[in-house]
Amino acid sequence: MTVPTLAPPGSQRLWRTGTIGALGAIPMVGQLYVVLPLASEIRSLPGASAGTAALATTAFALVYAAGILALGPLADRFGARRLMVASAAATAVVTAATALAPSAGFFLLGRAAQGLAAAAFTPATLAYIARTTAPAQRVPLNTAAIGAGLASAVVSQVAAQLLAPHTGLTGVFLVSAAACALAAVAVRTLLPGDPVPDGDRPSAATVYRAIPGLLARPRLVLLYCTGFTFLSVLVSLYTALAADGRWSSTTLLVLRASSLPAVVAAGLLTLKLGGTPARARILGAVGTAALGALVCATGSTLAVGVGLFLFVGAVAVAAPSVVAEVTRLGAPAVGAAASLYTVTIFGGASLGAPLDAALGGGLTTVALGGAAVLALGGATAAIATRA
Repeated sequence: MTVPTLAPPGSQRLWRTGTIGALGAIPMVGQLYVVLPLASEIRSLPGASAGTAALATTAFALVYAAGILALGPLADRFGARRLMVASAAATAVVTAATALAPSAGFFLLGRAAQGLAAAAFTPATLAYIARTTAPAQRVPLNTAAIGAGLASAVVSQVAAQLLAPHTGLTGVFLVSAAACALAAVAVRTLLPGDPVPDGDRPSAATVYRAIPGLLARPRLVLLYCTGFTFLSVLVSLYTALAADGRWSSTTLLVLRASSLPAVVAAGLLTLKLGGTPARARILGAVGTAALGALVCATGSTLAVGVGLFLFVGAVAVAAPSVVAEVTRLGAPAVGAAASLYTVTIFGGASLGAPLDAALGGGLTTVALGGAAVLALGGATAAIATRA
């Protein structure tokens, strides 16, 4: 299989790709985080227990990670845009059904189904960028898509916290379903297809056979290990923040929203770092993320706001740079390579709540442990990017 050679897209098409990829990622990836502020609403479901709220995150994230591996590589077989549309449309339907869950058991089944439906969107988006743009254009577009995924952690929590008192759990999920449906329509109508010549289209078996070969490449595996650290620390920090108890709901809203401008700043910074070697971008950003976690460990309101800003902004710089290296090293199986990277990202997210519990649940210990996890991720990236 060869990757088709495309004419360099115009600036209007690049802006369209980046905008739609970013706006689509917010409701799609945001389904992972939307339940974090809804613990009391989830506990009020018939049959719910004290652990149901945590399971609502874990059930989504585990199935999401497995679904990425199962569905994401199909971008190389059926086309990335087609997979994006299918994923967003299926997520809209499943999310609407989950909104009407009559009990905690059905709600958790709905969360798992959401994870499977949404799983293909991010790897398909990254594969679409890799297939339709020149290498020099990919890091900014990856930044838009991945940065929006990180921003969704803030946007979805803030939206849920604001909507829940008025609409309840059902209303939050119906609004989410509508946003996913809009994403499907936008991708289908506004993005051109990614052409794969019929004679060069790999079979499904060929697509999946590429995975063991990718996992045999040491540099790719080390970069996957780096990606594994990002959301595991993010979710553990937000979990500890919500359970801390010292802040009012208004203060929590401000703290959650404080990191959103960091994603925008990261996008602007990435544009200025275009000529900077990938190694320097990745290591500098991971180091800054670890610093942000350490700042959160001090526990004061201002420090937590500053720490989250540093952490989220740094990850928004690091993650697109890592995925650009992953798709470069994984060519021509860019769909499979991007899928494996996305698995590591959200596999890490599924461990965020268990990491929080393992570290005792206190914000200070969770933040210190998170900084150590990020240091390990920096070490694997340093080895992977050596000349």
